[in-house]
Amino acid sequence: MNDFRIALLGLGTVGTAVAELLATTRDECLARAERPVVVDRIIVRNLDRPRSIPEDLPGKKVLTSDPMDAVHDPEIDAIVELVGGEDHPRIWIKEALESGKDVITANKAVLAIHGEELFNIALDQKKGLYYEASVAAAVPVLQVIQQGIPAGPVDRLMGILNGTCNYILDSLEQNSFEQSVELAQQAGLAEADPTLDVSGMDSAHKLALLARILLGYTVSVEDMRVEGIVGIDPIDLSFGWSHDLRLKLVGVLARNGKGTSMGVMPCFLNADHPLSNIRQEDNAILLEADPFGSLVLQGKGAGGKPTAGSVVADILRAARGDTFATPFVEKRQDILDPGAIPMRHYLRLDVPDRPGVLARVAGALASEEVGIAALEQSENLSTKSNIVPIQILTHPVSTIQLDKALERLDEDLKRTTSPVRIRIEE
Repeated sequence: MNDFRIALLGLGTVGTAVAELLATTRDECLARAERPVVVDRIIVRNLDRPRSIPEDLPGKKVLTSDPMDAVHDPEIDAIVELVGGEDHPRIWIKEALESGKDVITANKAVLAIHGEELFNIALDQKKGLYYEASVAAAVPVLQVIQQGIPAGPVDRLMGILNGTCNYILDSLEQNSFEQSVELAQQAGLAEADPTLDVSGMDSAHKLALLARILLGYTVSVEDMRVEGIVGIDPIDLSFGWSHDLRLKLVGVLARNGKGTSMGVMPCFLNADHPLSNIRQEDNAILLEADPFGSLVLQGKGAGGKPTAGSVVADILRAARGDTFATPFVEKRQDILDPGAIPMRHYLRLDVPDRPGVLARVAGALASEEVGIAALEQSENLSTKSNIVPIQILTHPVSTIQLDKALERLDEDLKRTTSPVRIRIEE
């Protein structure tokens, strides 16, 4: 049996976990790959930095700082890209595929932005581009969609696609937003700069990759509504709990006769919703279709080990030569804004504690025919601030219409509040 020779690009949290898993499961990998998997090259940014490379890791394990050494090495069968980022990984993946190598990656950003180009190259070269770990870490959702069920019949997908944000929202039940982000960083779940996660963009990249399989064409994140969790406060979660609602950052893809609505938004879910009790850094994807009803896939969505498990599974698929056709259709549906669908909303405004404010808020909402179903105003217990939160539940209204109403707040209110509004998925 010929060895399956790979190069690891990156030895950070995920790369180290991949090396450890390949070392500790050598026999299992041999049995599943049907030939030895060996690591001949490891590419790192700084050669002077101490590295923890398992002694039992099979292969030459040559350390180098130039990814192109591996990309153009004729003895390397596959590149495992675990660096992250967009521009440089695009070049490495592109040239590796053109050099006749398979590519395994956990990089959702490069595929969401440059996937059309890279998948076409892989198709032309008849090589595999594997990316299970890029969508939901330990959750094998791509395998299920591509091989476990027919891709076409899936009418609706709703997913918690970012384990870091799910962890932060859980932590918000007891801590401030800043404290929750810091705890996620200490747990190894958030980067030093968590913007990609908390802005919702990481989830949008993953949703774009899922859409490519479900729809058969690439959807740009620029065509989606993308909202994050910045500005969410423990008071918002407490309000939700009091109304039997749970707050989650979800990606949604729903097809209808007019097109496909897609977006990432924080949403309140009813307590009995299949995704409402997904805790900590878990990811979960709800698939709905007429042939099978509903199906929920759940597992760890962040961290080195969960991601490494999917990376190694893809390495073994590449070693066996397992490939699957990515669907492609010429006819593309319009991408619609899920915010155009009327639903109840939660709204919080921090306003001056003085007479007439409630009437001014109600007037702005009424100007766009936004109906108030319930309203709560906390008592001002502060001796230093005259700002108090108003929390509102609306009748069903589109997010677009609600945003127009909030634009009608008078200038005095706009100076004191940055409204938080959250859709309620029934």
